[in-house]
Amino acid sequence: MPSETIKMQIRSYRKLLGDLRAIDERTAKAIKATVKDIKARAPSWISKAVVGVYNINKSEVTPASSSARRPQKKAASVRVSGETIDSIAITYMGRRLTPTHFDMKPKQRPWRSTKDERGRTVKRAKPYTVTAEIKGQRKGLGADVFLASSKGTGEIPFQRIGSGRTPIKAIKTLSVPQMLKNVQVEETIQGKLNEGLEERFNHHMSRQLGINIK
Repeated sequence: MPSETIKMQIRSYRKLLGDLRAIDERTAKAIKATVKDIKARAPSWISKAVVGVYNINKSEVTPASSSARRPQKKAASVRVSGETIDSIAITYMGRRLTPTHFDMKPKQRPWRSTKDERGRTVKRAKPYTVTAEIKGQRKGLGADVFLASSKGTGEIPFQRIGSGRTPIKAIKTLSVPQMLKNVQVEETIQGKLNEGLEERFNHHMSRQLGINIK
């Protein structure tokens, strides 16, 4: 039985295959550059979202620079991992913070100079109320809260347990991981991460392909 086979051929097929392979390579380079960008920039975006809600210094929730001459005391440690866009993970670990991180006032016990019965100048404690501004509103920590030295690192607020002078416990607030679970903070972080990821990926793809991607 007679038959006829019709074959199809794409012009410059070998060149097209080469171009596609080159695009794949450039795409891989763009993804790699995007991951590097996000890992470097995301902690700063996250810290900005935190300080937008909580009255904490941004530098305390931003990873220390590797070029810093002196170690910086941080409110939390940050670990960034992942080698692909969908595997990037930013892990925050930290203890509950004392009110000293939230613009606590006064920062140390106030004293006044006075004369004793012999005419000598002595220092006596002045009445004070410890306050802190955690989320945009300054509040008192309680009438029974007082300041005392904390292992030579400055004064922090304490509260007595029971009716005696001791035992006492340090006043604690939130940890950075707890702040990240705040609804407003979470929404801001997700919005910025999505926006930043898209912007950086388009930027690197535009560079690799030589076209403007928006």
